[in-house]
Amino acid sequence: MSHPFSTRRSCSRSGLSNGEQHHGRITRRSVVTSLSAGLVTALATACQPQERQQAPAPAGQPGGQEQRDLAPRQEFRANLSGEPPGLDPNLAAWTDSIAVIHIAWEGLLKFAPDLKVQPALAGEVPSLSNGGISQDGLTYTFKLRPDAKWSDGKPVTAADFVFGVKHLLDPRLGADYASSYFAIVGAEEMYTAKASSDAEVDALFAKVGVKAVDERTFQVQLRRRQATFLQLAALWPMFPLREDVWKTYKEQWTEPPNYVSTGPFRMTEWVHRDHITLVPNPHYYGTKPTLQKITLTMVTDPNAAYAAYLNNERDVVSVPPQNIPVVQNDPNLRTQILRYDEPTTFGLRFNVAKPPFENVKVRQALAMAIDRETFIKNVQRGLGKPAYSWLPPGIPGHDPNLGKEFAFNPEKARQTLAEAGYPNGRGLPPLTLQYANTGVNPQVAEFVQAQLKQHLGVDLRLEPLEPRAFSELVSRKEHTWAWFGWHADYPDPENWLPDIWGCNGGNNKTNYCNPQVDALMRQAAAELDDARRIQLWQQAERMLVQDQPSVFLFYREVMYLVKPYVQGLRPNILDSRIPGGRFLNEVWIKRS
Repeated sequence: MSHPFSTRRSCSRSGLSNGEQHHGRITRRSVVTSLSAGLVTALATACQPQERQQAPAPAGQPGGQEQRDLAPRQEFRANLSGEPPGLDPNLAAWTDSIAVIHIAWEGLLKFAPDLKVQPALAGEVPSLSNGGISQDGLTYTFKLRPDAKWSDGKPVTAADFVFGVKHLLDPRLGADYASSYFAIVGAEEMYTAKASSDAEVDALFAKVGVKAVDERTFQVQLRRRQATFLQLAALWPMFPLREDVWKTYKEQWTEPPNYVSTGPFRMTEWVHRDHITLVPNPHYYGTKPTLQKITLTMVTDPNAAYAAYLNNERDVVSVPPQNIPVVQNDPNLRTQILRYDEPTTFGLRFNVAKPPFENVKVRQALAMAIDRETFIKNVQRGLGKPAYSWLPPGIPGHDPNLGKEFAFNPEKARQTLAEAGYPNGRGLPPLTLQYANTGVNPQVAEFVQAQLKQHLGVDLRLEPLEPRAFSELVSRKEHTWAWFGWHADYPDPENWLPDIWGCNGGNNKTNYCNPQVDALMRQAAAELDDARRIQLWQQAERMLVQDQPSVFLFYREVMYLVKPYVQGLRPNILDSRIPGGRFLNEVWIKRS
Protein backbone atom coordinates (compact mmCIF):
# COMPACT_ATOMS: atom_id res chain seq x y z
CA MET A 1 0.00 0.00 0.00
CA SER A 2 1.22 3.49 -0.55
CA HIS A 3 2.21 6.00 2.08
CA PRO A 4 1.99 9.70 1.22
CA PHE A 5 3.51 10.39 4.60
CA SER A 6 5.43 8.51 2.55
CA THR A 7 3.61 4.96 1.95
CA ARG A 8 1.40 2.17 0.34
CA ARG A 9 0.98 -1.15 2.00
CA SER A 10 2.48 -4.63 2.79
CA CYS A 11 3.92 -5.25 6.34
CA SER A 12 1.86 -2.32 6.63
CA ARG A 13 1.03 0.79 4.41
CA SER A 14 2.49 3.47 6.97
CA GLY A 15 4.52 6.59 6.63
CA LEU A 16 6.46 9.38 8.08
CA SER A 17 3.70 11.53 7.11
CA ASN A 18 1.05 10.86 4.60
CA GLY A 19 2.76 9.19 1.73
CA GLU A 20 2.50 5.40 1.82
CA GLN A 21 0.84 3.56 -0.79
CA HIS A 22 0.57 -1.84 1.12
CA HIS A 23 4.56 -16.17 1.05
CA GLY A 24 3.03 -18.94 0.42
CA ARG A 25 4.20 -21.62 -1.89
CA ILE A 26 2.88 -24.45 -4.00
CA THR A 27 5.28 -27.36 -4.05
CA ARG A 28 5.59 -29.55 -7.09
CA ARG A 29 3.75 -32.30 -5.24
CA SER A 30 0.99 -30.34 -3.55
CA VAL A 31 -0.64 -26.98 -3.11
CA VAL A 32 0.37 -25.29 0.15
CA THR A 33 -2.08 -22.71 1.42
CA SER A 34 0.21 -20.33 3.29
CA LEU A 35 3.78 -19.21 3.78
CA SER A 36 6.26 -21.90 4.61
CA ALA A 37 6.66 -22.09 8.37
CA GLY A 38 10.22 -20.78 8.20
CA LEU A 39 9.27 -17.65 6.29
CA VAL A 40 6.33 -16.88 8.55
CA THR A 41 8.41 -17.33 11.68
CA ALA A 42 11.25 -15.20 10.35
CA LEU A 43 8.98 -12.34 9.39
CA ALA A 44 6.85 -12.46 12.51
CA THR A 45 9.98 -12.42 14.67
CA ALA A 46 11.59 -9.60 12.70
CA CYS A 47 8.50 -7.42 13.05
CA GLN A 48 7.44 -8.33 16.58
CA PRO A 49 6.67 -5.23 18.71
CA GLN A 50 9.54 -4.79 21.12
CA GLU A 51 7.92 -3.22 24.12
CA ARG A 52 4.27 -2.90 25.09
CA GLN A 53 1.81 -5.44 23.71
CA GLN A 54 -1.48 -6.44 25.32
CA ALA A 55 -2.83 -9.96 25.30
CA PRO A 56 -6.02 -10.53 23.31
CA ALA A 57 -9.41 -10.73 24.99
CA PRO A 58 -10.67 -14.22 25.85
CA ALA A 59 -12.23 -15.97 22.88
CA GLY A 60 -16.01 -15.90 22.72
CA GLN A 61 -16.34 -12.98 25.13
CA PRO A 62 -17.05 -9.47 23.87
CA GLY A 63 -13.76 -7.98 24.92
CA GLY A 64 -13.89 -10.02 28.13
CA GLN A 65 -16.09 -7.38 29.75
CA GLU A 66 -17.67 -9.88 32.16
CA GLN A 67 -14.28 -10.16 33.92
CA ARG A 68 -12.93 -6.66 33.38
CA ASP A 69 -13.41 -3.33 35.11
CA LEU A 70 -14.91 -1.39 32.21
CA ALA A 71 -14.76 2.37 32.04
CA PRO A 72 -18.05 4.18 31.35
CA ARG A 73 -16.48 5.62 28.18
CA GLN A 74 -15.87 2.81 25.71
CA GLU A 75 -14.42 4.99 22.95
CA PHE A 76 -11.13 4.58 21.10
CA ARG A 77 -9.62 7.78 19.68
CA ALA A 78 -6.86 7.77 17.09
CA ASN A 79 -5.56 9.98 14.31
CA LEU A 80 -5.14 9.54 10.58
CA SER A 81 -2.51 11.66 8.86
CA GLY A 82 -5.09 13.36 6.66
CA GLU A 83 -8.22 12.88 4.59
CA PRO A 84 -8.47 9.35 3.14
CA PRO A 85 -8.41 9.55 -0.68
CA GLY A 86 -11.37 7.15 -0.73
CA LEU A 87 -13.02 4.31 1.18
CA ASP A 88 -14.01 1.97 -1.65
CA PRO A 89 -12.13 -1.27 -0.75
CA ASN A 90 -11.83 -2.51 -4.33
CA LEU A 91 -10.19 0.77 -5.39
CA ALA A 92 -8.23 1.81 -2.28
CA ALA A 93 -4.42 1.98 -2.30
CA TRP A 94 -3.28 4.59 0.24
CA THR A 95 -2.59 4.05 3.92
CA ASP A 96 -5.23 6.26 5.51
CA SER A 97 -7.93 4.62 3.39
CA ILE A 98 -6.78 1.12 4.28
CA ALA A 99 -6.66 1.96 8.00
CA VAL A 100 -10.39 2.78 8.01
CA ILE A 101 -11.30 -0.14 5.74
CA HIS A 102 -9.63 -2.64 8.07
CA ILE A 103 -11.81 -1.46 10.94
CA ALA A 104 -15.09 -1.62 9.00
CA TRP A 105 -14.52 -4.61 6.72
CA GLU A 106 -13.65 -8.26 6.41
CA GLY A 107 -13.28 -10.38 3.29
CA LEU A 108 -13.15 -14.09 2.57
CA LEU A 109 -10.01 -14.56 4.67
CA LYS A 110 -7.88 -12.45 7.01
CA PHE A 111 -4.42 -12.40 8.54
CA ALA A 112 -3.98 -13.53 12.13
CA PRO A 113 -1.40 -11.71 14.31
CA ASP A 114 1.13 -14.43 13.43
CA LEU A 115 0.52 -13.61 9.70
CA LYS A 116 -1.17 -16.92 8.96
CA VAL A 117 -4.29 -16.78 6.81
CA GLN A 118 -7.45 -17.66 8.68
CA PRO A 119 -11.17 -17.81 7.79
CA ALA A 120 -13.30 -14.67 7.88
CA LEU A 121 -16.50 -14.52 5.81
CA ALA A 122 -15.46 -17.85 4.33
CA GLY A 123 -16.10 -20.67 6.80
CA GLU A 124 -12.69 -22.25 6.24
CA VAL A 125 -9.44 -21.69 4.35
CA PRO A 126 -9.52 -23.61 1.06
CA SER A 127 -7.06 -26.49 0.84
CA LEU A 128 -6.50 -29.70 -1.08
CA SER A 129 -7.73 -31.76 1.85
CA ASN A 130 -11.08 -29.97 2.21
CA GLY A 131 -11.67 -29.74 -1.54
CA GLY A 132 -11.35 -25.97 -1.61
CA ILE A 133 -8.35 -26.15 -3.96
CA SER A 134 -8.44 -28.38 -7.01
CA GLN A 135 -5.73 -30.97 -7.60
CA ASP A 136 -4.23 -28.88 -10.41
CA GLY A 137 -4.10 -25.78 -8.13
CA LEU A 138 -6.16 -23.68 -10.54
CA THR A 139 -9.62 -23.62 -8.95
CA TYR A 140 -10.35 -22.12 -5.52
CA THR A 141 -13.76 -22.62 -3.94
CA PHE A 142 -14.85 -20.53 -0.95
CA LYS A 143 -17.86 -21.55 1.15
CA LEU A 144 -19.36 -18.54 2.93
CA ARG A 145 -20.41 -18.62 6.56
CA PRO A 146 -24.21 -18.91 6.91
CA ASP A 147 -24.18 -16.04 9.45
CA ALA A 148 -22.13 -13.62 7.30
CA LYS A 149 -24.15 -10.41 7.04
CA TRP A 150 -23.77 -6.83 5.89
CA SER A 151 -24.01 -4.02 8.41
CA ASP A 152 -27.62 -3.41 7.34
CA GLY A 153 -28.53 -7.01 8.15
CA LYS A 154 -28.69 -8.43 4.62
CA PRO A 155 -26.85 -11.73 4.01
CA VAL A 156 -23.44 -11.64 2.32
CA THR A 157 -23.71 -13.73 -0.84
CA ALA A 158 -21.30 -15.19 -3.39
CA ALA A 159 -22.77 -12.74 -5.92
CA ASP A 160 -21.43 -9.88 -3.76
CA PHE A 161 -17.89 -11.22 -4.20
CA VAL A 162 -18.43 -11.65 -7.92
CA PHE A 163 -19.53 -8.02 -8.20
CA GLY A 164 -16.57 -6.91 -6.08
CA VAL A 165 -14.15 -8.52 -8.56
CA LYS A 166 -16.05 -6.90 -11.44
CA HIS A 167 -15.69 -3.51 -9.74
CA LEU A 168 -11.96 -4.13 -9.16
CA LEU A 169 -11.32 -5.00 -12.81
CA ASP A 170 -13.58 -2.37 -14.42
CA PRO A 171 -11.14 -0.59 -16.79
CA ARG A 172 -13.01 2.69 -16.36
CA LEU A 173 -12.18 2.83 -12.63
CA GLY A 174 -8.41 2.23 -12.76
CA ALA A 175 -8.02 0.26 -9.52
CA ASP A 176 -4.36 0.33 -8.50
CA TYR A 177 -4.38 -3.25 -7.23
CA ALA A 178 -6.13 -4.85 -10.20
CA SER A 179 -2.86 -6.12 -11.68
CA SER A 180 -2.22 -8.14 -8.51
CA TYR A 181 -5.10 -10.39 -9.59
CA PHE A 182 -4.09 -11.00 -13.21
CA ALA A 183 -3.63 -14.72 -12.50
CA ILE A 184 -7.45 -14.95 -12.57
CA VAL A 185 -8.70 -16.10 -15.96
CA GLY A 186 -9.66 -13.09 -18.07
CA ALA A 187 -8.66 -10.50 -15.46
CA GLU A 188 -5.80 -8.90 -17.38
CA GLU A 189 -7.77 -8.87 -20.63
CA MET A 190 -10.66 -7.07 -18.92
CA TYR A 191 -8.61 -4.51 -17.03
CA THR A 192 -6.41 -3.54 -19.98
CA ALA A 193 -9.26 -3.34 -22.51
CA LYS A 194 -10.89 -0.13 -23.64
CA ALA A 195 -14.47 0.04 -22.45
CA SER A 196 -16.76 3.02 -22.05
CA SER A 197 -20.18 1.49 -21.49
CA ASP A 198 -21.73 -0.93 -19.03
CA ALA A 199 -22.50 -3.32 -21.89
CA GLU A 200 -18.83 -3.43 -22.92
CA VAL A 201 -17.76 -4.07 -19.32
CA ASP A 202 -20.36 -6.83 -18.96
CA ALA A 203 -19.07 -8.52 -22.11
CA LEU A 204 -15.50 -8.43 -20.82
CA PHE A 205 -16.49 -9.68 -17.39
CA ALA A 206 -18.35 -12.66 -18.86
CA LYS A 207 -14.92 -14.13 -19.67
CA VAL A 208 -13.44 -13.59 -16.17
CA GLY A 209 -12.96 -16.74 -14.07
CA VAL A 210 -15.16 -15.93 -11.08
CA LYS A 211 -18.67 -17.17 -10.43
CA ALA A 212 -21.32 -17.73 -7.79
CA VAL A 213 -21.90 -21.49 -7.82
CA ASP A 214 -24.81 -20.90 -5.47
CA GLU A 215 -25.76 -18.27 -2.90
CA ARG A 216 -22.96 -19.26 -0.51
CA THR A 217 -20.32 -20.71 -2.85
CA PHE A 218 -17.83 -18.40 -4.59
CA GLN A 219 -15.37 -19.89 -7.06
CA VAL A 220 -12.24 -18.50 -8.72
CA GLN A 221 -10.49 -19.98 -11.75
CA LEU A 222 -6.79 -19.19 -12.28
CA ARG A 223 -4.91 -19.31 -15.58
CA ARG A 224 -1.76 -20.43 -13.76
CA ARG A 225 -0.87 -21.56 -10.27
CA GLN A 226 -0.08 -18.70 -7.93
CA ALA A 227 1.72 -19.47 -4.68
CA THR A 228 0.30 -16.39 -2.98
CA PHE A 229 -3.34 -16.50 -4.03
CA LEU A 230 -4.74 -17.15 -0.55
CA GLN A 231 -2.86 -14.10 0.73
CA LEU A 232 -4.36 -12.06 -2.11
CA ALA A 233 -7.82 -13.40 -1.26
CA ALA A 234 -7.39 -11.91 2.23
CA LEU A 235 -6.72 -8.39 0.94
CA TRP A 236 -9.23 -5.53 0.63
CA PRO A 237 -9.28 -5.31 -3.21
CA MET A 238 -11.12 -8.66 -3.20
CA PHE A 239 -13.72 -7.62 -0.62
CA PRO A 240 -17.39 -7.97 -1.63
CA LEU A 241 -19.53 -5.13 -2.96
CA ARG A 242 -23.30 -4.94 -3.06
CA GLU A 243 -24.47 -4.36 -6.62
CA ASP A 244 -27.72 -2.74 -5.46
CA VAL A 245 -25.80 -0.22 -3.32
CA TRP A 246 -23.36 0.63 -6.11
CA LYS A 247 -26.05 1.05 -8.75
CA THR A 248 -28.14 3.23 -6.45
CA TYR A 249 -25.43 5.58 -5.16
CA LYS A 250 -22.47 5.16 -7.55
CA GLU A 251 -19.46 7.17 -6.27
CA GLN A 252 -21.52 8.38 -3.30
CA TRP A 253 -21.89 4.87 -1.92
CA THR A 254 -18.95 5.43 0.47
CA GLU A 255 -20.76 8.30 2.21
CA PRO A 256 -22.84 7.50 5.33
CA PRO A 257 -25.55 6.27 5.56
CA ASN A 258 -24.99 4.56 2.20
CA TYR A 259 -21.79 2.84 3.34
CA VAL A 260 -22.52 -0.79 4.19
CA SER A 261 -19.65 -3.01 5.27
CA THR A 262 -18.92 -6.47 6.65
CA GLY A 263 -16.61 -6.00 9.65
CA PRO A 264 -17.13 -5.54 13.39
CA PHE A 265 -17.71 -1.78 13.04
CA ARG A 266 -19.72 0.38 10.66
CA MET A 267 -19.06 3.99 9.67
CA THR A 268 -21.78 6.43 10.71
CA GLU A 269 -20.05 9.75 10.06
CA TRP A 270 -17.44 11.15 7.67
CA VAL A 271 -16.88 14.85 8.20
CA HIS A 272 -14.39 15.45 5.43
CA ARG A 273 -10.97 16.71 6.48
CA ASP A 274 -12.05 16.51 10.12
CA HIS A 275 -13.05 13.10 11.46
CA ILE A 276 -14.67 9.69 10.89
CA THR A 277 -16.90 7.93 13.41
CA LEU A 278 -17.52 4.19 13.62
CA VAL A 279 -19.82 2.21 15.92
CA PRO A 280 -20.38 -1.55 16.43
CA ASN A 281 -21.96 -3.51 13.60
CA PRO A 282 -24.82 -5.41 15.32
CA HIS A 283 -24.85 -8.01 12.54
CA TYR A 284 -21.17 -8.98 12.75
CA TYR A 285 -20.72 -12.74 13.02
CA GLY A 286 -17.65 -12.74 15.27
CA THR A 287 -16.59 -11.38 18.65
CA LYS A 288 -18.86 -8.43 19.42
CA PRO A 289 -17.01 -5.17 20.14
CA THR A 290 -16.86 -3.77 23.64
CA LEU A 291 -15.96 -0.37 22.22
CA GLN A 292 -19.08 1.64 21.48
CA LYS A 293 -17.38 4.30 19.39
CA ILE A 294 -14.21 4.84 17.37
CA THR A 295 -13.22 8.37 16.46
CA LEU A 296 -10.54 8.93 13.83
CA THR A 297 -9.40 12.53 13.47
CA MET A 298 -7.46 13.92 10.50
CA VAL A 299 -4.89 16.21 12.08
CA THR A 300 -2.02 16.65 9.62
CA ASP A 301 0.33 18.34 12.11
CA PRO A 302 2.02 15.55 14.13
CA ASN A 303 2.87 17.96 16.94
CA ALA A 304 -0.80 18.88 17.33
CA ALA A 305 -1.76 15.20 17.37
CA TYR A 306 0.93 14.51 19.99
CA ALA A 307 -0.27 17.42 22.12
CA ALA A 308 -3.82 16.04 21.94
CA TYR A 309 -2.55 12.73 23.30
CA LEU A 310 -0.79 14.43 26.20
CA ASN A 311 -4.03 16.33 26.85
CA ASN A 312 -5.93 13.01 27.05
CA GLU A 313 -7.81 13.69 23.80
CA ARG A 314 -6.30 10.67 22.00
CA ASP A 315 -5.68 7.10 23.13
CA VAL A 316 -2.82 6.33 20.75
CA VAL A 317 -0.44 8.55 18.82
CA SER A 318 2.61 8.27 16.60
CA VAL A 319 5.55 9.98 18.31
CA PRO A 320 7.03 12.83 16.23
CA PRO A 321 10.79 12.22 15.81
CA GLN A 322 11.78 15.40 17.65
CA ASN A 323 9.86 14.17 20.70
CA ILE A 324 11.50 10.74 20.87
CA PRO A 325 14.22 11.79 23.37
CA VAL A 326 11.58 13.42 25.60
CA VAL A 327 9.39 10.31 25.55
CA GLN A 328 12.29 7.98 26.28
CA ASN A 329 13.42 10.07 29.25
CA ASP A 330 9.95 10.54 30.77
CA PRO A 331 9.29 7.65 33.23
CA ASN A 332 5.52 7.96 32.78
CA LEU A 333 5.53 8.06 28.97
CA ARG A 334 8.23 5.40 28.71
CA THR A 335 5.83 2.77 30.04
CA GLN A 336 3.37 3.63 27.24
CA ILE A 337 5.80 3.08 24.34
CA LEU A 338 4.99 0.65 21.54
CA ARG A 339 7.97 0.41 19.19
CA TYR A 340 8.75 -1.99 16.36
CA ASP A 341 10.20 -2.33 12.87
CA GLU A 342 7.82 -2.27 9.94
CA PRO A 343 8.32 -3.82 6.52
CA THR A 344 8.01 -0.36 4.98
CA THR A 345 10.43 1.36 2.61
CA PHE A 346 10.40 5.11 2.01
CA GLY A 347 12.01 6.68 -0.96
CA LEU A 348 12.24 9.63 -3.32
CA ARG A 349 10.57 8.20 -6.41
CA PHE A 350 11.37 9.65 -9.81
CA ASN A 351 8.92 10.04 -12.66
CA VAL A 352 11.36 8.58 -15.18
CA ALA A 353 9.27 9.86 -18.10
CA LYS A 354 10.11 13.48 -17.22
CA PRO A 355 13.49 15.16 -17.83
CA PRO A 356 16.08 14.95 -16.43
CA PHE A 357 14.98 11.80 -14.61
CA GLU A 358 14.89 9.67 -17.74
CA ASN A 359 18.70 9.72 -17.45
CA VAL A 360 19.83 6.88 -15.15
CA LYS A 361 23.11 8.68 -14.41
CA VAL A 362 21.18 11.64 -13.01
CA ARG A 363 19.20 9.32 -10.78
CA GLN A 364 22.32 7.54 -9.55
CA ALA A 365 24.10 10.86 -8.87
CA LEU A 366 21.21 12.14 -6.75
CA ALA A 367 21.16 8.89 -4.79
CA MET A 368 24.85 9.20 -3.89
CA ALA A 369 24.49 12.86 -2.87
CA ILE A 370 22.23 12.09 0.11
CA ASP A 371 23.67 11.02 3.47
CA ARG A 372 21.18 8.48 4.80
CA GLU A 373 23.03 7.93 8.09
CA THR A 374 22.76 11.64 8.89
CA PHE A 375 19.11 11.56 7.83
CA ILE A 376 18.33 8.80 10.35
CA LYS A 377 20.24 10.62 13.08
CA ASN A 378 19.03 14.19 12.54
CA VAL A 379 15.59 13.89 10.94
CA GLN A 380 14.40 10.54 12.29
CA ARG A 381 16.13 10.91 15.66
CA GLY A 382 17.45 7.36 15.40
CA LEU A 383 14.17 5.77 14.35
CA GLY A 384 14.57 3.47 11.34
CA LYS A 385 17.46 2.16 9.23
CA PRO A 386 19.15 3.53 6.08
CA ALA A 387 17.88 1.89 2.88
CA TYR A 388 19.91 1.26 -0.25
CA SER A 389 17.51 -1.19 -1.89
CA TRP A 390 13.78 -1.86 -2.04
CA LEU A 391 12.94 -5.05 -0.11
CA PRO A 392 13.06 -4.24 3.62
CA PRO A 393 14.42 -6.43 6.43
CA GLY A 394 11.96 -9.18 7.31
CA ILE A 395 10.68 -9.67 3.77
CA PRO A 396 12.07 -12.88 2.23
CA GLY A 397 14.82 -12.02 -0.24
CA HIS A 398 16.08 -8.90 1.55
CA ASP A 399 19.81 -8.40 0.88
CA PRO A 400 21.49 -6.04 3.38
CA ASN A 401 24.39 -5.37 0.99
CA LEU A 402 22.36 -4.64 -2.12
CA GLY A 403 22.68 -1.05 -3.39
CA LYS A 404 25.61 -0.09 -1.18
CA GLU A 405 27.44 1.18 -4.29
CA PHE A 406 24.94 4.06 -4.23
CA ALA A 407 25.63 4.98 -0.61
CA PHE A 408 26.62 8.54 0.26
CA ASN A 409 29.65 9.53 -1.84
CA PRO A 410 29.70 13.23 -2.85
CA GLU A 411 32.77 12.92 -5.08
CA LYS A 412 31.34 10.00 -7.02
CA ALA A 413 27.96 11.77 -7.18
CA ARG A 414 29.55 14.82 -8.84
CA GLN A 415 31.48 12.60 -11.25
CA THR A 416 28.32 10.66 -12.19
CA LEU A 417 26.37 13.88 -12.72
CA ALA A 418 29.13 15.07 -15.08
CA GLU A 419 28.91 11.76 -16.94
CA ALA A 420 25.19 12.42 -17.29
CA GLY A 421 26.04 15.63 -19.16
CA TYR A 422 25.67 18.12 -16.32
CA PRO A 423 29.14 18.97 -14.92
CA ASN A 424 28.75 20.84 -11.64
CA GLY A 425 25.02 20.84 -12.34
CA ARG A 426 25.34 23.14 -15.35
CA GLY A 427 22.45 22.77 -17.78
CA LEU A 428 20.44 20.59 -15.40
CA PRO A 429 16.71 21.35 -15.75
CA PRO A 430 15.02 22.72 -12.61
CA LEU A 431 14.27 19.99 -10.06
CA THR A 432 11.05 19.85 -8.03
CA LEU A 433 10.19 17.51 -5.16
CA GLN A 434 6.52 16.94 -4.29
CA TYR A 435 5.36 15.63 -0.92
CA ALA A 436 2.32 15.47 1.34
CA ASN A 437 2.47 18.44 3.69
CA THR A 438 2.02 16.44 6.87
CA GLY A 439 4.06 14.77 9.58
CA VAL A 440 7.82 15.17 9.23
CA ASN A 441 7.62 15.31 5.44
CA PRO A 442 8.57 19.02 5.36
CA GLN A 443 11.74 18.26 7.35
CA VAL A 444 12.52 15.35 5.02
CA ALA A 445 12.15 17.59 1.97
CA GLU A 446 14.28 20.34 3.49
CA PHE A 447 16.98 17.82 4.34
CA VAL A 448 17.10 16.55 0.74
CA GLN A 449 17.12 20.12 -0.56
CA ALA A 450 20.10 21.01 1.64
CA GLN A 451 21.98 17.82 0.71
CA LEU A 452 21.72 18.48 -3.04
CA LYS A 453 22.78 22.09 -2.63
CA GLN A 454 25.75 21.20 -0.41
CA HIS A 455 27.07 18.20 -2.32
CA LEU A 456 26.10 18.90 -5.94
CA GLY A 457 25.45 22.65 -6.02
CA VAL A 458 21.97 21.86 -7.34
CA ASP A 459 18.86 23.83 -6.40
CA LEU A 460 15.74 21.86 -5.51
CA ARG A 461 12.29 23.45 -5.46
CA LEU A 462 9.92 22.04 -2.83
CA GLU A 463 6.21 21.60 -3.57
CA PRO A 464 4.16 20.69 -0.48
CA LEU A 465 0.61 19.49 -1.12
CA GLU A 466 -2.44 18.66 0.96
CA PRO A 467 -2.30 14.86 1.54
CA ARG A 468 -5.26 13.94 -0.64
CA ALA A 469 -4.09 16.24 -3.43
CA PHE A 470 -0.65 14.64 -3.25
CA SER A 471 -2.07 11.12 -3.48
CA GLU A 472 -4.17 12.09 -6.48
CA LEU A 473 -1.21 13.79 -8.21
CA VAL A 474 0.95 10.69 -7.81
CA SER A 475 -1.87 8.38 -8.89
CA ARG A 476 -2.19 10.40 -12.12
CA LYS A 477 1.62 10.21 -12.55
CA GLU A 478 1.80 13.98 -12.84
CA HIS A 479 4.57 14.41 -10.26
CA THR A 480 8.23 14.82 -11.18
CA TRP A 481 10.00 13.57 -8.05
CA ALA A 482 7.91 12.54 -5.04
CA TRP A 483 8.48 11.41 -1.46
CA PHE A 484 6.40 8.41 -0.46
CA GLY A 485 6.76 4.80 0.62
CA TRP A 486 5.36 1.31 0.39
CA HIS A 487 4.04 -0.78 3.24
CA ALA A 488 3.61 -4.55 2.95
CA ASP A 489 0.15 -5.95 2.21
CA TYR A 490 1.34 -9.50 2.62
CA PRO A 491 4.80 -10.82 3.50
CA ASP A 492 6.27 -11.78 0.14
CA PRO A 493 8.51 -10.08 -2.47
CA GLU A 494 5.68 -10.55 -4.98
CA ASN A 495 3.90 -7.76 -3.10
CA TRP A 496 6.93 -5.49 -3.49
CA LEU A 497 8.05 -5.81 -7.09
CA PRO A 498 5.72 -6.50 -10.06
CA ASP A 499 2.83 -4.29 -9.01
CA ILE A 500 5.09 -1.31 -8.18
CA TRP A 501 7.92 -1.63 -10.70
CA GLY A 502 6.43 -3.75 -13.50
CA CYS A 503 5.86 -2.03 -16.86
CA ASN A 504 2.09 -2.46 -16.43
CA GLY A 505 1.96 -2.60 -12.64
CA GLY A 506 -1.18 -1.05 -11.21
CA ASN A 507 0.82 0.68 -8.49
CA ASN A 508 3.64 1.76 -10.82
CA LYS A 509 3.70 5.53 -10.22
CA THR A 510 7.14 6.17 -11.70
CA ASN A 511 6.67 5.13 -15.36
CA TYR A 512 9.65 2.82 -14.82
CA CYS A 513 9.79 -0.05 -17.30
CA ASN A 514 12.57 -2.58 -17.85
CA PRO A 515 11.52 -5.61 -19.97
CA GLN A 516 14.35 -7.70 -18.49
CA VAL A 517 13.09 -7.04 -14.98
CA ASP A 518 9.56 -7.86 -16.11
CA ALA A 519 10.70 -11.18 -17.57
CA LEU A 520 12.36 -12.20 -14.29
CA MET A 521 9.28 -11.19 -12.33
CA ARG A 522 7.01 -13.26 -14.58
CA GLN A 523 9.25 -16.27 -13.95
CA ALA A 524 9.17 -15.67 -10.21
CA ALA A 525 5.38 -15.33 -10.11
CA ALA A 526 4.95 -18.69 -11.85
CA GLU A 527 7.67 -20.52 -9.89
CA LEU A 528 6.40 -22.99 -7.28
CA ASP A 529 9.67 -23.85 -5.56
CA ASP A 530 10.21 -21.36 -2.73
CA ALA A 531 14.00 -21.18 -2.89
CA ARG A 532 14.10 -20.72 -6.66
CA ARG A 533 11.23 -18.22 -6.50
CA ILE A 534 13.08 -16.01 -3.99
CA GLN A 535 16.25 -16.18 -6.10
CA LEU A 536 14.33 -14.88 -9.13
CA TRP A 537 12.85 -12.00 -7.12
CA GLN A 538 16.37 -11.13 -5.92
CA GLN A 539 17.69 -11.10 -9.48
CA ALA A 540 14.89 -8.75 -10.50
CA GLU A 541 15.60 -6.45 -7.56
CA ARG A 542 19.31 -6.29 -8.37
CA MET A 543 18.51 -4.98 -11.84
CA LEU A 544 15.94 -2.57 -10.40
CA VAL A 545 18.46 -1.10 -7.96
CA GLN A 546 20.96 -0.49 -10.75
CA ASP A 547 18.27 1.48 -12.59
CA GLN A 548 17.54 3.59 -9.45
CA PRO A 549 13.94 4.60 -10.25
CA SER A 550 13.89 5.82 -6.66
CA VAL A 551 16.38 7.02 -4.09
CA PHE A 552 15.76 4.33 -1.47
CA LEU A 553 16.11 6.34 1.72
CA PHE A 554 15.11 4.38 4.83
CA TYR A 555 13.27 1.41 6.31
CA ARG A 556 10.68 2.51 8.77
CA GLU A 557 10.57 1.89 12.48
CA VAL A 558 7.50 3.12 14.33
CA MET A 559 7.04 4.45 17.83
CA TYR A 560 3.57 4.91 19.27
CA LEU A 561 2.31 5.92 22.66
CA VAL A 562 -0.71 3.98 23.93
CA LYS A 563 -2.69 4.96 27.01
CA PRO A 564 -2.37 2.37 29.80
CA TYR A 565 -6.15 2.02 30.08
CA VAL A 566 -6.37 0.68 26.50
CA GLN A 567 -6.65 -3.08 26.92
CA GLY A 568 -6.56 -5.95 24.42
CA LEU A 569 -4.70 -4.05 21.69
CA ARG A 570 -2.97 -6.50 19.33
CA PRO A 571 -0.57 -4.73 16.96
CA ASN A 572 0.05 -6.45 13.66
CA ILE A 573 2.88 -5.54 11.32
CA LEU A 574 0.36 -5.43 8.46
CA ASP A 575 -1.60 -2.67 10.22
CA SER A 576 -2.11 0.60 8.41
CA ARG A 577 -1.64 3.78 10.44
CA ILE A 578 -3.45 2.51 13.57
CA PRO A 579 -1.67 -0.22 15.59
CA GLY A 580 -4.05 -3.07 16.28
CA GLY A 581 -6.60 -1.61 13.87
CA ARG A 582 -7.55 -5.02 12.51
CA PHE A 583 -8.60 -6.30 15.93
CA LEU A 584 -10.34 -3.34 17.57
CA ASN A 585 -13.34 -5.55 18.36
CA GLU A 586 -11.09 -7.10 21.04
CA VAL A 587 -10.09 -3.75 22.59
CA TRP A 588 -11.71 -2.29 25.68
CA ILE A 589 -11.17 0.70 27.93
CA LYS A 590 -10.29 -0.02 31.54
CA ARG A 591 -11.57 2.14 34.35
CA SER A 592 -8.67 4.35 35.42
